[in-house]
Amino acid sequence: MPSTVPSTTLKVAAVQAEPAWFDLQAGVTKVVSLIKEARTNGAQLIGFPESFIPGYPGCIWTGGFDPEFLVNFQKNCLSVKSEEFVTIRRAARDAGIWVVLGYTELDGYSMYGSQSFINPQGQVVLHRRKTKPTGQERTIWGDGPADSLQTVVEGPNGIKIGGLNCWEHLQPLLRFHHYSLGCQIHVASWPYAGYATEPETYHQLSAEMQTVSTRFTAFEGQTFVICSTQLITPENFEKCRVKGTCWAPQSGGGFAAIYGPDGAKLTPDIDPGKECILYADINLDAIHMAKLSADPVGHYSRPDLLSLNVGSSSSIANPATLIRYPTGGNHTLLSGIPPLEDECRCIDA
Repeated sequence: MPSTVPSTTLKVAAVQAEPAWFDLQAGVTKVVSLIKEARTNGAQLIGFPESFIPGYPGCIWTGGFDPEFLVNFQKNCLSVKSEEFVTIRRAARDAGIWVVLGYTELDGYSMYGSQSFINPQGQVVLHRRKTKPTGQERTIWGDGPADSLQTVVEGPNGIKIGGLNCWEHLQPLLRFHHYSLGCQIHVASWPYAGYATEPETYHQLSAEMQTVSTRFTAFEGQTFVICSTQLITPENFEKCRVKGTCWAPQSGGGFAAIYGPDGAKLTPDIDPGKECILYADINLDAIHMAKLSADPVGHYSRPDLLSLNVGSSSSIANPATLIRYPTGGNHTLLSGIPPLEDECRCIDA
């Protein structure tokens, strides 16, 4: 009898929830609660929306520069060197679950749209920033450095998990690079979706188009996709300064789902204004099936005709890389995250 390779299965979770708007402490409490809930329901991996802490600032799209709002927003962002970040890492460790956290990171007095991949020991094994903030986000968020091109890490049971933020899904070269790293489970971190006030007004920001780009990532890359989104309720329109604008969807603006590597939706349709965690039991054999027909970084590519040149963080010749440090040493984003007080003992053990 021929030998067979056993299938790998995993239970994954996608968050659709309203942030604790612009309140760092309440945001951390909510993240910890969702981590515990997902693990109680058997999930081994949970993905969070973009800027879930302290909430997505939709008002940057609807008005002018607002220092009063932005100062308060910045003061409630999350630093990787903070006790609040340690609390989240401990929650992942205590629950024994993989967490992909989307948040606005505060580094000094600068902000970035970030994702941190936290393993069940509470260790941050991948930390990246949105490589190019979208539209009005550029007024508040900086660009991610070159090591943010590392979008994939080895996760549970050796499965490769990765992630992108929001409209990073609209960057074809970044997606191709992401697939080339072998991503098998992808976390798509999104804010809530706006709505089109007229047929051609802001349709790009609608839930329909965000869903199209997310689902296409699953289909194009033959990867499972955890699509995690925020939502917003009418009672918070005023607090978020979006009342009467296209960033005040009466429906809630959520569009969370989990997709298979053939693009099939694995979770039921849900109310876009309902807070929930969606779950799916996935089998990695489905990736083998999908790749039989098309693998854009393998047999369905023509590297002799078309290829991608990726600049590394140490490539001085790369004009997109700003070299801040002398040669030598470890100056990656990950190196700047302090270990948990007992993390070193865990590693030694």
